Amino acid sequence: MRCDVCDTKIPPGADRCPNCGYRVRHSSTATHTQATSANYPEPEVFKPKRNKNFYIPRREKSRDRSQRTKASTFRKYIIFIVALIVIGQVAAVFIGNIVSDYNSHNYTEFSGESLQEGIDNGDDDGTLQLALDYENDLKSFFSDDLLMDVDVSESYDIYEDNYSAYVNVYGTDNVISLTASINFQNQEPYHQSITLSWNNQGTIRENDLNLDQAQIEKINEKFNIDIFGAIEEYKSKLKVDEDDNTRFVVSDYKDDESIYLSESYGIDDEYFIYLSLGQDIGDN
Repeated sequence: MRCDVCDTKIPPGADRCPNCGYRVRHSSTATHTQATSANYPEPEVFKPKRNKNFYIPRREKSRDRSQRTKASTFRKYIIFIVALIVIGQVAAVFIGNIVSDYNSHNYTEFSGESLQEGIDNGDDDGTLQLALDYENDLKSFFSDDLLMDVDVSESYDIYEDNYSAYVNVYGTDNVISLTASINFQNQEPYHQSITLSWNNQGTIRENDLNLDQAQIEKINEKFNIDIFGAIEEYKSKLKVDEDDNTRFVVSDYKDDESIYLSESYGIDDEYFIYLSLGQDIGDN
């Protein structure tokens, strides 16, 4: 026989477990059992208490789960909003640093028309003043030396510490129209384009040029160009314009200079001649 509690083997005739003292069921003699019980009180057998299972109605469970879900969602929203605020502050600081750095390097973009106003406002590193002086010199040349009516246009740009100025001087008389366009960058002249137009009696491919040689020589000397030489070189290369069969054109573009020559048939056997000579100047 074995003990119901500790599974220890119980000797024959014994009514108690020799190991834990548990009383054996169905003892054969009441007197022996009573005597033994007096000497060996029945021990309490330890049994762990079970956790009580509380019944929660299904509705209560659903309500509790819903409340937990709402609370979790609310916390997520709060975290998301806080994250947005932090990111916004970091972005503001970052952009502020960029703007500050941009301004500290004078990386500005500005454009204006009047060179003198730009100079008066302090928007000049010397480039605008150089362009203005050049413009005044050209105005005197056009009016005093070439005896032309004169007009001008001008503008300037400032971008990333680079100063650019543009001067256009226009002159006309009874025969020709002349335009001198000069670009300036970083206190130096950069590029010039001299444009000449007039009406010629007959095509220049077969007829003399209706130009004052003394006047053209002055223009050549002032701008370091060769008008007669350019016409002589390119007039034989004139070809019919694909878009207008009454006009003949030729153009050539090199590394630092360019030429465009055209003639268009007018009336009374006159041709309108247009010549543009461009070249880079200065050290830019």
